[in-house]
Amino acid sequence: MSANGAGGRLPRKGTSKESDEGESPAPSKSERRMLWALLLGNFVTGTAILLPAGMLTELASGLNVTVPAAGGLMLASGVLVAFGAPALAAATSRVDRRLLLTFALLLFVVTHAASAMATSFSMLMATRVVMAVAAAIFTPQAAATLGALLPPERRSSAITMIFIGWSVATVAGMPLGGYVANAFGWPTAFAVVAVIALVAALAVWLTVPAGIKIVPLNSAAWKQVLTSKALMTVLLVTALNGTGQFTFFTYLNPSLKEGLSATAGLTTFVLAWYGVSATIGNVVASVVVDRLGAAKAALVTLLAMAAGLFVWGAAASVLGIVLVAATLWGLGTFSTNSIQQARLAGIAPELTSASISLNTSAIYAGQAAGSGLGGLLIQANMLPDLPWVGAAILILAAAVSFIAMRWEH
Repeated sequence: MSANGAGGRLPRKGTSKESDEGESPAPSKSERRMLWALLLGNFVTGTAILLPAGMLTELASGLNVTVPAAGGLMLASGVLVAFGAPALAAATSRVDRRLLLTFALLLFVVTHAASAMATSFSMLMATRVVMAVAAAIFTPQAAATLGALLPPERRSSAITMIFIGWSVATVAGMPLGGYVANAFGWPTAFAVVAVIALVAALAVWLTVPAGIKIVPLNSAAWKQVLTSKALMTVLLVTALNGTGQFTFFTYLNPSLKEGLSATAGLTTFVLAWYGVSATIGNVVASVVVDRLGAAKAALVTLLAMAAGLFVWGAAASVLGIVLVAATLWGLGTFSTNSIQQARLAGIAPELTSASISLNTSAIYAGQAAGSGLGGLLIQANMLPDLPWVGAAILILAAAVSFIAMRWEH
């Protein structure tokens, strides 16, 4: 995978030269601005995807549907992005990256404005279906763009950095959306996301270099990915991770109401606490992933999340213990996703566009599977058991991740 032009790299100022040891020069100001713009784009993507989970009770009440039915908004977007990400990666490879990424963010603007005006559950579901196209494009293609622009020694840290946007979405995006929905109504929450998406679209347009295109992947390249034991096992880890987390995460709002009799304020506080932990975990991951190695880092974060959900299940009615559990769970939440992307890029850099689009598919397939499984458990009156089930699936993900390590070198 490469970009058009002179190696597809951003121009750098000459104040920092490569050392005799082959170290890469420090990122230029233009590169840093681009990374922050892509981080903001991932914040919009994460907030858009997670928003229903933060206001599930309000959506169910306002649209006169059950909580599991409202959870179907998460399931539907998960299924569509899972199938759409690799298809869109193949279909848009010749499209200028700046144009493609900006288009995805403008699509978020349109769909969230339409969601704010939805008058029925079916109308809202329709807007979420279209929104899934934007989600299927932005995150994997933002990572693929960095793969084309940056030298290998900075690629992993840059990809993990822009994924911080997803964890910030759990700090500010989802909790704020839930609070706004409770205070002003859920349509207002969608409208706020539309405005932020417009700002992000402008930032991406102004900072991502024009003329960057990804070399199209032929059928042989896709076959390489699909027949690679290392890549496919790592992708299975991603799917299991998403399934384990979203079995509980999708229904966090009603779970907090049952376990802690949580008010809107307390729910927002717990979600924000969890989100802060997720952000810290992602920041730490972006620093240590190159030193520790992506495979070992993934194992640590998966086990941390499993421990957090076990603790949550054991004491869901005790606020202090819930916050400890949210910390453990949060530290691994989005750092695992960014680590998995860096892991795939390290196994086969030339197949990054395909492998990361499939990784996005695996993330959302896990979201869909977890949302569906959680809904079935709630229908069986097993809402308190959701964290236990999620933890068990995360333990399985850790075991598969350990197996994958033998094929990665």
